Amino acid sequence: MSPIDRFVDLKERVLRTILARRVTLGVFAGVALVVKFTSGISYLNPLYYTPVAWFLLTFPFATLVRRQKSERWLHWVHTGYFLAEIALITLFVHWMGGSEWIGNIFYLFTVITANFFLPRMQGYLVTAVVILLYAGLALLEYAGVIPHRSLFALLGEPHRSLSYTLTTILAGVVGVYLVLTYTVRTFTEIDANKNRMLAKREAELAALSNRLLSAQDVERRRIAHELHDTLGQSLAAVRLRLAALRDRIGADEHEAMAATVDQAIRETRTLAYSLRPPLLDDLGLVPSLRRLAAMVREGSGLEVLLELEEGERPSGAVESLLFSVAQEALSNVERHAKARRVVIRLRRHPGRLGFEVEDDGVGFRPEDRSGLGLRGMVERVEAAGGRVHVVSSPGSGARISVEVPCETDPGPRCG
Repeated sequence: MSPIDRFVDLKERVLRTILARRVTLGVFAGVALVVKFTSGISYLNPLYYTPVAWFLLTFPFATLVRRQKSERWLHWVHTGYFLAEIALITLFVHWMGGSEWIGNIFYLFTVITANFFLPRMQGYLVTAVVILLYAGLALLEYAGVIPHRSLFALLGEPHRSLSYTLTTILAGVVGVYLVLTYTVRTFTEIDANKNRMLAKREAELAALSNRLLSAQDVERRRIAHELHDTLGQSLAAVRLRLAALRDRIGADEHEAMAATVDQAIRETRTLAYSLRPPLLDDLGLVPSLRRLAAMVREGSGLEVLLELEEGERPSGAVESLLFSVAQEALSNVERHAKARRVVIRLRRHPGRLGFEVEDDGVGFRPEDRSGLGLRGMVERVEAAGGRVHVVSSPGSGARISVEVPCETDPGPRCG
């Protein structure tokens, strides 16, 4: 997700929390009215007018949010709102009995929301202000610096007072936990929507990656064809023409030039085969792997053993993928492993193919894949719906296991 898209998404989520606050404050005000009718608390009690003031505070906040052009300032506007909200809640708690009742729980939504949306340090700042303001209120009341306001006129023990019990149940339990449930569900839906968007983008990227890989295979096939048929034939024609000039240029010069042309022909064919072996299209994966193993033996002296199960041909895309995995793995073994022997295995299972390349070289740490070409291999296999498992440690060789869906040309079987 680009920074602009992330900022727009963040702003939309903050605006949704404003709507959630308005709904929850409306619920709380409704619960407060129920408390009034059942407990006889005065209409002048802040239990009624504080939610309204809190509700009105959301409107200038929403306006400021819409005007922000950067993520940094959006977070600071959000932080400023939380601080104003905390001050209002502290006043609300003071008028509702301070530390005598359950006022400390009314900060809960502010702390949850702040730490859900804000960067770490600003979330900690909001939490610290909550702790300082509530602790300060309780200590100032204790010291007599500010007067203590009691919400209830109790004549006996609190649990024997109907107004105390009903208010605690309705405002402190039903109201608080209904609001908490709505808040958490709102955040859950926001997060789920974000995950759906990410999953959709990942699917789009995977589809794009598959299209790019298919286009790459087509281009490799075209270039290999040009090298093998066009350049290779041109060099062969030069070789024939050179033979006709043997008497004019002398035997020694002819042999030297012929050797150079022969070397160019061999290198051209090797390059064409490394890009896209003709056998892969004509005969399939197994003959191509045998030819690749023979080329590695001839070129490096590395002992290459093959354990290949015969069967129906998978799709061209799967054949191309597994052949490229074999090329990359063998190239890594030749360049880095200092191995004497490598084993290539092809196993067929219902609906999938298992492929392994195992060597007896120096090994490596699987988490340190830089320079080994494994990252591109993993991305390509995963884009095709497969998975890669690497087992290795320094001094104990390496085994790269690949499993991919079969997608056979005649049907979904691999066996």
